[in-house]
Amino acid sequence: MSGGGKGGSQTSKTEIPKWLEEPAIRNLARAEDVARLGYQPYYGIDVAGFNPTQRTAMQSGYDAAAAFGLAPAGGDAMAGMPQTETIGGFTGYSSAPLYEQALAEWQSRNPEQAAQYAGLFGTEPQAPTRNTSSDGEESAYRHRTWDERNPS
Repeated sequence: MSGGGKGGSQTSKTEIPKWLEEPAIRNLARAEDVARLGYQPYYGIDVAGFNPTQRTAMQSGYDAAAAFGLAPAGGDAMAGMPQTETIGGFTGYSSAPLYEQALAEWQSRNPEQAAQYAGLFGTEPQAPTRNTSSDGEESAYRHRTWDERNPS
């Protein structure tokens, strides 16, 4: 016969050090604030535009091809290129207008889904509110609950 199951059991307990409790609570509250920020699109220049020397070189190449009948005469080497934008002294192309267009299209086609998504991030980030802890100290931080942030 085996002697399995004999012996006592052991219990271990891990406690968070007192000096770490308050910073950990504040850190979690801040993480919740950051989680509510939502997507932050970039509205700057994504791709550099051609400078005047590059445009002249492309046009010269096009004109040379046209001189030998390889392209229509009088054509524009930059035809079909989108208009560049100048932001902060840099000229180039930004994907922001495409993002805005796609977002508007999505919102018009899926208004319920768009509203549901916006509800995830719709509230402004809230600073943690001071709360009296169970031992009466004013040092504890408590983040507002979902119901406090979104009264019905």
